[in-house]
Amino acid sequence: MEKSTISQAMLKVSELERIYRDKMYTMMRLENVIQEYILESDGSRYDCNEVVDFNREFELIIELGQEIAEIKTKISKANNENYIQTKNGKLSLQGALNRIKYLREQVNNFQNILEGVKSSKERKVDAAATSVYYKVREPNFDKKELKKYLEDRSEEILDLEIALNKANNEILIDID
Repeated sequence: MEKSTISQAMLKVSELERIYRDKMYTMMRLENVIQEYILESDGSRYDCNEVVDFNREFELIIELGQEIAEIKTKISKANNENYIQTKNGKLSLQGALNRIKYLREQVNNFQNILEGVKSSKERKVDAAATSVYYKVREPNFDKKELKKYLEDRSEEILDLEIALNKANNEILIDID
């Protein structure tokens, strides 16, 4: 059995997936899976193209797919069985990944709201001899509080990412 960190396993998966995609792309190109040749009336044959060994490549693709799935399963298992300590308590690695995803989406959406909300005060008059009024637009929330909330969530994301990175570089899993 080969021991590696979760980070090393993720790098191995990335490399295997790249090889898998390249091989699959090669197989998907019809000129690579169709043999073309000239057959003379005297029985002599002249190949027109270089043919990919379909059966060998097919087996390699199947093996790569299985190896990728096995390593990803071991990574998932490690992510569910190992924990990190955060300011908010103990979280599994998978729980931390889920929280980071949720927080990033939340921070992005609220940041867009914060940037899109502009206060304005526009002087209006409907007709002659009527009184002037103002059309006022302002957010119905405290911008400072929202900014503080976003800063806190960004800091939490960073803390989680650092803890995850540390765990991914320390926790060993068996891959073969």
